[in-house]
Amino acid sequence: MSAALAVSSGLIFMAGSSTCARADENTGVLAADGILLADSSNPQQTTRVEYALKIEGKLLTPAQNGTSAWNLNSSGKFAFDQRRFASDATGPFAVRAVRRFAAAETESVVGKDHATSVVLPSQARLIHLYGTEDQLLQLSPHVRLTRPQVDLLQIPCDPLVATSLLPARNLKDEREKWNADAWVIPMLVGVDAAVSQTATCQLKLLTASEAVVTFEGTTTGAVTGSATKVTLKGELIFDRTQRFIRAFEAVQSEQREPGPFSPGLNVTATIVWTQASAVPANSLPDTMPEQVPDERKLLLTLATPGQVMLLHNRNWHVFHETPEMVMLRMMHDGSLVAQCNISPSPAVPAGESTSEEEYLDEVQAALAERKGAINSSKIHDDINGWRVHHVRALGKANDKTLIWDYFLCTAKSGQQTSLIFSYAAEDEKRVAGSPEQMLGTLTVLANRPKVALPR
Repeated sequence: MSAALAVSSGLIFMAGSSTCARADENTGVLAADGILLADSSNPQQTTRVEYALKIEGKLLTPAQNGTSAWNLNSSGKFAFDQRRFASDATGPFAVRAVRRFAAAETESVVGKDHATSVVLPSQARLIHLYGTEDQLLQLSPHVRLTRPQVDLLQIPCDPLVATSLLPARNLKDEREKWNADAWVIPMLVGVDAAVSQTATCQLKLLTASEAVVTFEGTTTGAVTGSATKVTLKGELIFDRTQRFIRAFEAVQSEQREPGPFSPGLNVTATIVWTQASAVPANSLPDTMPEQVPDERKLLLTLATPGQVMLLHNRNWHVFHETPEMVMLRMMHDGSLVAQCNISPSPAVPAGESTSEEEYLDEVQAALAERKGAINSSKIHDDINGWRVHHVRALGKANDKTLIWDYFLCTAKSGQQTSLIFSYAAEDEKRVAGSPEQMLGTLTVLANRPKVALPR
């Protein structure tokens, strides 16, 4: 189970004029031009965030007679120092920040005793964050992350996006209500393909030093391909002197249908975090790149069965994993595009390989039930030190042409691993490049890695 509800975030920087800021400070509560609640992104300011998450409810999985419901209890604990940087961009693209995590971990129990946990390794505690259209893009400048680690860092109601609940204008008086921008609630709760959203914010209390804001929002759409409806209700305390949200508390309720990437959910999450000024640690950088790194630096690490490691892009999600196989699924615009099954194959003597005829027979046998036919067969003698036998097969289902790409990869040691990609012919352009990229990063490991791997 991922850290949170697989959520994404973003930030909008609100700059008030110095005249308004002084007027507001001098009058204490109501400035000459109205009430200003402007967040700060001063890179000289470092804050410490203490964050807690608790999720309770049901996890829903497909069953022969409908859906099975399993009790779900999950908790998360995060603590980090944060420094934000100003940007000329607007909306979610304005976010640029660096974090140093002291703690980042979740524990989940499904059913009576199926317990899982995810912990961010010490080598990956420094994280760069960039705002994108539908989520916070997070990466370590030192090591490559795994999919579970990326999901771990996508916390609901991230402080960087919560600032966008503040009004984007001066309020006329304490009774005035305002709406957050259309992208804010979906990002707060992790809906990556929103269909509808509403958000209403209102002052509950205003003094010269702080403002208490209540907020309520609803959004419908999809999370990694699963239809969902989410409601969010809570309040925050904005420190008017230090110009950041000092405390935040919210309840997030979600009803999510089972989908191609994850089970369904009927859960309630309680999110509580605080933020305070902090003395910057020597290990927290005072600069970071302005531009999002290229795709090669965003690749994720996957340790597969059979002690083989590879890299994959962030469109691929781990759908199922056993000691014998890992199943990845590729998502594009919230829809399932392709599947990749990775598993070890029987080893051969060092320096040898499975013959072309033998592998073709194996593929043909696998295609029998699918009513597919072999279209081509090609052997690559050396792809990153591996001999790769690629067999392409074609078939039909639901009036669509299907493609199966079989890859048998043989190391010089005789170790073999199999990658099988399946997708519709209409999605071939979207899948193009993924097999070659994975094959080009295959590495045999002496032991399955227990720590983050360097870039």
